[in-house]
Amino acid sequence: MKFRPVCIIAILIGLFTCCTPSAEKKAKAIIEKSIIAHGGGETWKSLNSFSLEKESWLFLENGEVETHSIQNLEFRHQPFFEAKITWKKDSLVHKVIFDGVRTGYWMGENEIQNEGFLASKKKDIDAAYYVLTKPFDLFEQTKKLEYQGLNLLEDGREVETVQVIDGDPNDCAVDIWWYYFDKESYQIIGYKVKTSDHFSMVYNLDWDNSTGIFFPKKRESYRVDSLGNHLYLRAKYEFRNYSKE
Repeated sequence: MKFRPVCIIAILIGLFTCCTPSAEKKAKAIIEKSIIAHGGGETWKSLNSFSLEKESWLFLENGEVETHSIQNLEFRHQPFFEAKITWKKDSLVHKVIFDGVRTGYWMGENEIQNEGFLASKKKDIDAAYYVLTKPFDLFEQTKKLEYQGLNLLEDGREVETVQVIDGDPNDCAVDIWWYYFDKESYQIIGYKVKTSDHFSMVYNLDWDNSTGIFFPKKRESYRVDSLGNHLYLRAKYEFRNYSKE
């Protein structure tokens, strides 16, 4: 059986990483401070829904723009999770909606009903929501939390590091996240993530707190190696026009 290099790294992480009670306690303490720094848990709980506009640029390794898009995103927490993402491509409006039970997708007036395609679009919704909700949901479900000490980012900043795994660390399909917190403010400076076939490093460059929550305003994402060394700029994101209910 052949293993991808990233999968081998994931297995090694699982073998040599043991989250002690003190490491988990320290991780939780940092996350609690970060929740306060990003607006507070009560403010987050009172946010029944929020919407925003997201502009994205994806780059090839040679620096050329691979894709550019502008999307409108809407998320509702109560009474159950709902989401809607719309964008325009080739003069057609594309729309994906999750109503709490099922996912629907429309290209103009045409509804797409392929189950495999709809499942992939539900993953897109989940991913878009996931990267906007930190640090508020880091205590949810069965996430494994481990404090991993102070680390230096590539730009020389020293940060508090918490590893987050939501699942079996030996499973190559499970993403592993490292969140980097400012030592003074405890805001999330950025995060590194191991997916099934690569590592990415994402930096929060600016914040929007018009809703009372510190949501990302600008981000950059780099393809990196396992140590976090930059390989190339993969994406830029701008988030604007936040509103809440």
